[in-house]
Amino acid sequence: MIFDWFNSKKEDQSKRVSLPSPLNLRPGSAVELDLLPLQMVREQLRLSLPEGIQTIEAAGFIDLGAGNSLCRFYTADDGFIQISTSGGYETQNIDDIKFFVFTQTHNIASESGVGLWVSDTGLIGDKLFLLDGTSYGRVWDEAVTGRIEPVNFTETVYGRDDSVDTYDVDHLAMLYQRQISGSERYEYLLASLEFSNDDEATAVVSVGFDLDISSMNIT
Repeated sequence: MIFDWFNSKKEDQSKRVSLPSPLNLRPGSAVELDLLPLQMVREQLRLSLPEGIQTIEAAGFIDLGAGNSLCRFYTADDGFIQISTSGGYETQNIDDIKFFVFTQTHNIASESGVGLWVSDTGLIGDKLFLLDGTSYGRVWDEAVTGRIEPVNFTETVYGRDDSVDTYDVDHLAMLYQRQISGSERYEYLLASLEFSNDDEATAVVSVGFDLDISSMNIT
């Protein structure tokens, strides 16, 4: 499972701090999702919808600056809930919620491999991203013609088990989307080249959808 990849990238960190928990999401919590509206278009999706109760095995936090943050809650079934917040972690500070499913991972073993994803001709940052014949348009700076630089941020990941050290992952990422035919809904693609502190690189492609707070039952 892709989640095993996270467990292999650890670094020594100080004692665990109190973690943000928007909507009371946290390592060890469980989330039941009502995805009935998406079931109606599932044949058009490029991902398998999560089934059953999702257990949160790890949490990642990204400081975007100016009070903006991304909180990621990784499930045991190779997915993660991403919550975008501004000005705090209370419900009123939540700007966006998405659920992503890991779709592809590529271990990068050479400089040329890195260049395939992030370079003047790299996949991440181009105007369009093609996944198995399906085209997604760039969300960030969509009005800019041609390729732009990937967004760079650092994620600190905390596991469910306190005995497991935290670790940092550096991302070079870009968000894409496509409108689902015959629907007002969008499907998203997040492409990221990720570096651990061991200088290992992995290209990760995740596909996701919007989540409403009302569709989540968290315990």
